[in-house]
Amino acid sequence: MDIKLARAIPFLRDLTDDELNLLASLLTLRECQQGERILEEGMVPTEFCIVCEGVVHVRRRANTREMLLARIGPGGFFGEVNLFDPGIATASISAKTKTLIAVISYERFLTYMDEHPRAGYKIASALLAETSRRMRDASSRLANAVFWSERRPAAPATEVAPAIASVST
Repeated sequence: MDIKLARAIPFLRDLTDDELNLLASLLTLRECQQGERILEEGMVPTEFCIVCEGVVHVRRRANTREMLLARIGPGGFFGEVNLFDPGIATASISAKTKTLIAVISYERFLTYMDEHPRAGYKIASALLAETSRRMRDASSRLANAVFWSERRPAAPATEVAPAIASVST
C-alpha cells in the first residue's frame, strides 16, 4: 500500500513514518466491484479491512429484510470486532460503488501489534475510540427507534422511579 494513502487513514495518523511504512507493507489492496458482497453475515471473518476508495454498506438481516446499519467511506474500516473478539460476522458488507480496500489478516495484524507495541497501542486506542463512537451512535438510534416510534412521549422519570424502588425493597 502506498504510504501517502496510508497516511490519509485517520486511525493511522499517529504512527511514525517507520511504523506506518512497515504496516503499509503488510496490507494488500483489493478491488471490489459495485454490489460485490465482501463479507457475509454469519461467516467467520479472517481479515481487517480499510476502505481506501469508494463506499461500502453494512447491513444486517432482521427477519426477512436487510437493514442498513452504516455506510463506510474512505478512511473507514471494518472487521475490528473480530480482530479482538473472534466470532461470526454480525453484519454483511457490500460495495455500494467500485471500491478499493486494504486488507490484512487478523494473524498478521496482531503479530505486527505484538512485535511493535507502541504502534499497537496507538492503533488499538484509535480503533477503540471509533468503535466506541459507533456504539454510541447505534445506542442512540436504537433508543430513538424503540421509544419514539410509537409517537408518544417517554414516561416521566416519576413513573420509572416507583418501579425501581419496588425492585430494590
